[in-house]
Amino acid sequence: MDQNSILQQVLDTIKSSNKLPIVVFDLDDTLFSTARRNLIIIQNFSSDSGDAYPDFVEIASKLSLLDMNWSVTAALEKAGLSPASPSIKPFVEYWGSTFFTNDYDALDLPNPGAVDFAKACHDAGALLYYLTGRAIGDSGLNNGMGQGTVLALTNRGFPFWRGRCELHLKINAKEQDSEYKARALTDIKSLQGKVVATFDNEPSNSFMFLNHFPDALNVWVKTTWNPQDKSPTDNLYTISDFSRTANQKQ
Repeated sequence: MDQNSILQQVLDTIKSSNKLPIVVFDLDDTLFSTARRNLIIIQNFSSDSGDAYPDFVEIASKLSLLDMNWSVTAALEKAGLSPASPSIKPFVEYWGSTFFTNDYDALDLPNPGAVDFAKACHDAGALLYYLTGRAIGDSGLNNGMGQGTVLALTNRGFPFWRGRCELHLKINAKEQDSEYKARALTDIKSLQGKVVATFDNEPSNSFMFLNHFPDALNVWVKTTWNPQDKSPTDNLYTISDFSRTANQKQ
């Protein structure tokens, strides 16, 4: 089944559901691309610390959004940065202190077609369940990724400040995504609706959804994913993004 047909079938299933239809969306590298966030972190490190690491500056100046990968260090090394570069360790520390923050996750841009498709699902009657491995931060939302996530969703045009929209973030930032998402299934099932579709960029998460919601359209969004994730994808629907041709938009 091609991408247009998969996305159209999701909409058709929403409209024909006799229970509250639920569509589960992951965020990072599913609805959103993290490429811009990673590229800006690289550029900012180059600007802040580049005097000490001229090799890093040289490589950073050549990079574009298309060069970003699941592993930001792999992207740098593929572009020519030596794995033995003294810049690697301080950059990884810098990346870790910035990537998982409100200021930086608010920079994310939607993957192609994501906003329109999320709107189409909501307009068709679905409850959108945004299930992300991002952490909420403290009670004041002054750290973590809660504020930035809400800003990214609303500023980019995703349905959010309306009924039938749920956002589920981690409380414990150190919890493994797979464990966290497995627990979140209990909350999804408590809604007493019917999960009609799930979307995630990690094969292991999509495979988990397949096991728990075998009647749903469980879709692997094949953007970037952990190369160590060897979960089977044969029984999953696969798309590259949410783009649809004009005659399929309804």
